[in-house]
Amino acid sequence: MKNKYLILAAALLLLACKKDEPVIPIPEPDPEGTVYFTESEEQIANPERGFYVQKYYTTEDLEDTVTIATITNQRDLSHITLFLHSYYLTDYIESDIAPAFLERLERNMNALRAGGAKVILRFSYKSNHNKNDKPWDATPQWANKHIDQIAPYLMKHADVIYCIQCGFIGSWGEWYYTDNYPFNPYDDDEFKPYFEIADHLMNVTPKDRQICFRQPQFKMRYLKMHKMEVAPLTPSEAYQQTVKARWAGHNDCFVSSPSDKGTYHNDEERAFWAEDTKYTLMGGETCEECEYSVGENAIKEMEKYHWSYICNSYHPAILGSWVTDGYYEEIKRRIGYRFVLDKAYLTQQPAAGNTFEAKITLHNAGFAAPANKRELEMIFVSVSDPDKKFVYKQTEDPRFWMAGEKRVVNLSCKLDAGMKGEYKLYLNLPDPYASLHDDPRYSIRLANKDCWDEKTGYNYLTTVTIE
Repeated sequence: MKNKYLILAAALLLLACKKDEPVIPIPEPDPEGTVYFTESEEQIANPERGFYVQKYYTTEDLEDTVTIATITNQRDLSHITLFLHSYYLTDYIESDIAPAFLERLERNMNALRAGGAKVILRFSYKSNHNKNDKPWDATPQWANKHIDQIAPYLMKHADVIYCIQCGFIGSWGEWYYTDNYPFNPYDDDEFKPYFEIADHLMNVTPKDRQICFRQPQFKMRYLKMHKMEVAPLTPSEAYQQTVKARWAGHNDCFVSSPSDKGTYHNDEERAFWAEDTKYTLMGGETCEECEYSVGENAIKEMEKYHWSYICNSYHPAILGSWVTDGYYEEIKRRIGYRFVLDKAYLTQQPAAGNTFEAKITLHNAGFAAPANKRELEMIFVSVSDPDKKFVYKQTEDPRFWMAGEKRVVNLSCKLDAGMKGEYKLYLNLPDPYASLHDDPRYSIRLANKDCWDEKTGYNYLTTVTIE
């Protein structure tokens, strides 16, 4: 009898536990007519992301330029669409920049456009901190004159500028080894001349481009000095033409020591960049192999700080270890954004002159979201007459398709009255600049199989019949 009571008590206890368990809702099945997509692991030469090729330009050989062939080969063979052009103004520390130097800048920008690439720009004076090779930089007066000289070229070629690294101060333009500014600034007065250069550069460059700084302390100090809240960007603040929204970062000693060789001074700075880089660019290079530079840790750090670009050549030992340990290909695929279509549900019986709607589910498998503005369009192309095309711009902003997140995108348009027939439906994410909008090399390719049209830069969704 005692055993029966024990069994009954155990049964009641089990029922009570089950009663208190949370009820997991059963997901509703997708509606009939949903289109499904298959993810691709292919390496993609997408714009404004990925590994970059670094090139130095000095005052010694003014005929040294990047060639269209070099740019094209990097795209075709290595899926690289970014270049870092670092210009050393060594012979102009106390003079105007020579016209021939500026003409070379012009030729390089035109070559980038013709080759289908974009550029990270940096201007500085010396590529070393050798005490026998001083001065390492120009005075603020000369630096400001040089900024004014290059400003017209930055405005003219804004379409192929990915971002600008602030530069000008210190060896390599990294705001550290300097002769003409307070070394290792501590208080507001010492930071002030640094920020005067930064403000000048910000004021004369394209308002839709971000300026990258070597350490998070610079942005945090600037916000404090200008009586702004020292807090990372919020979604409502992001992508505005404000100093806070345009100041980004670059880390040129990534995973190279516990502090990334002085990039970070404390956990507060790390926390700031981890949040702020959701809406600002982060990239750079590695500089010294150590226990922190292993591929597994590099991926975790790239996820945390939303990395969009990194040097393809330095540091060779670190990059080589990523290859040997099997992490390189994942980093190459994921650095920056990587949009993957999951499924789409479309108006089932579309009719000319009526509203057409699509609900698309996608996810961002990359480390970051795009930092520069990007268009989004639904494009209908007639099957019987491919020259018959209808383009409908959408208001959705792909810069908010955040890394690691799934996104439901609602698209809508009113179909033209003359659209009866069979149409291929595409999703297009072109560059907003008119000079690049119709160039497929500057459109975003989705990471899906059987989706990309390389001739147009469109991503195929499905074929619909419009009544």
